[in-house]
Amino acid sequence: MPTYRVGRSNESQGFTLVELAVVLMILAVVVGLVLPEASSFLFRSDLKASSRRLAGAVSYARSQAMIEGRPWELTLDLDTASFWAAALVKEDSSSDLDTVRKRTLAGEVRFMDVQKLPDETKRAGRVVLLFHPKGLVEPAVIHLVGPGKQIQTLFVKAFNGRLVARDGYLEESG
Repeated sequence: MPTYRVGRSNESQGFTLVELAVVLMILAVVVGLVLPEASSFLFRSDLKASSRRLAGAVSYARSQAMIEGRPWELTLDLDTASFWAAALVKEDSSSDLDTVRKRTLAGEVRFMDVQKLPDETKRAGRVVLLFHPKGLVEPAVIHLVGPGKQIQTLFVKAFNGRLVARDGYLEESG
C-alpha cells in the first residue's frame, strides 16, 4: 500500500504565466467597466455638495432676514463660482461685507446661468437674490455644470425659501 508523506506532493506549486495573464486580463476588463461609473459618481457628488452648500446659504440668509427683521441678500458670483450672504445696510443699500464668509462651489462645478424670474438670465457677473424679513425670497432658477457636462437645476422657491434640486437643465419649477 503506497503512502505519501504529509505536506509533500508530486505536483509543482505556483501559477503558470498563462494563468496569471488570464487573471490580469479579467481584472483589466472589470476595472474598465467600473471606472467610468465611478468617475460619474464622483462628479455627481461634487454637484450634490455644491447644491447642499447653496441650500445652506439660502436657508441661512432667509432665517437671518427673519430673525433680524431686515433684508438680506445672497450674492452669486458666476465668474468665480463663489457666493455669500450678507445683511443689507439701509444707508446706501449695499451689503455689510464685514460679516460675510465667501463660499465656493465644490470641485470643478461652475454656475452655468441664473434665471431670476420672470425672465432675466445671466451667464456672467453677479446675481443678487433678496430675502425679505417676512420670509419671502426672490424666486430663481440656478443651473450648475460639473465635469463631464453633468447639469443640475436648482429652484429657489419664493414663499418658503427652499432650494429644490433636479438633474438636467430645466427651466420651469420642479
